[in-house]
Amino acid sequence: MSSDPLIIAAIGFGLGLAGSFLMSRGAFLLDMPNERSSHSTPTPRGGGAGIVLGFILISAAVIKDFSGAAVGAGVGLLGFFEDRLSLPAPLRLFLQLILALGAVLATRSTGPAILFWVILIAGTANFYNFLDGIDGIAGLTGAVSFSLLAFFSFYIAGMVEAGSVSIALAAGCLGFLPFNFPKARVFMGDAGSMFLGFEFALTVFNLSSSLRSLLCLGMFLCVFYADALLTLFFRWRRNEGLTVSHRGHLYQYLCNELSLPHWAVSASYAFIQLLFGVLSIFAYYRSIVWQLAVIAAFSTAFIIAYRSIKGLSPGQGLGQVANSITPP
Repeated sequence: MSSDPLIIAAIGFGLGLAGSFLMSRGAFLLDMPNERSSHSTPTPRGGGAGIVLGFILISAAVIKDFSGAAVGAGVGLLGFFEDRLSLPAPLRLFLQLILALGAVLATRSTGPAILFWVILIAGTANFYNFLDGIDGIAGLTGAVSFSLLAFFSFYIAGMVEAGSVSIALAAGCLGFLPFNFPKARVFMGDAGSMFLGFEFALTVFNLSSSLRSLLCLGMFLCVFYADALLTLFFRWRRNEGLTVSHRGHLYQYLCNELSLPHWAVSASYAFIQLLFGVLSIFAYYRSIVWQLAVIAAFSTAFIIAYRSIKGLSPGQGLGQVANSITPP
């Protein structure tokens, strides 16, 4: 199979489109609304299956990374079982950690950093899953984040294999979007969102050769990281159970309490991600001081926005944010 990036993108897009179309046609996997949901009608899920298949095909047939394909298949299968059976949270986390450990050990056999990477990979898989709660947000952010990874892989790191996989995943997300954005006819499901988070962090692991590269790459998913970590922090401060289902993320508050349309919130998250991803690359070419400045600017702005928006009551408009800003 050809390693031409355009052919890889076409395969990823085609399988992403086919997977979302097929899963949208039946009731094999239905997402039933509950107290955490941002939708009100039963909707098919598992539409991310085509993205997973595209990754497996490109990994095995193009770059001959059979261990990577096997790990990706394992993560996708775990997500499928979660979609179908709703596995207990401790069991799901244990299996994620095992898969992450296997992926890391296949590349880096020793060193204290192994624990860091295993936790980061499993954590990112869950963070991405947490942020997949409204129409379009996982697909749009995936298209942006993996496109940034592809650019870094080809033009900075010179790692064609990582670039090929990233192109396939970015294109797969674009193929998924016609059935999920602006109005969802199918959801990505854990099979897709957990998989994307896992593969994002694993690609960061494979590309990180220094602290500077790690800081740059981590910013390619900074909006998801920020929303997930801040929400966990404030839930911990309020003594709320961290494993209990909720809809306390900022994007959920914007849609559910402030009644903004899903498409607007998803597009805003993707645009902010693209903006700071590009700034992160710009800073990488300068120095670590520039990188830290970009991270500090983003973190400060996001914390202020988070605190201010969460201070708005249902029915208030975002135009009142400017009058309600308080220091974080």
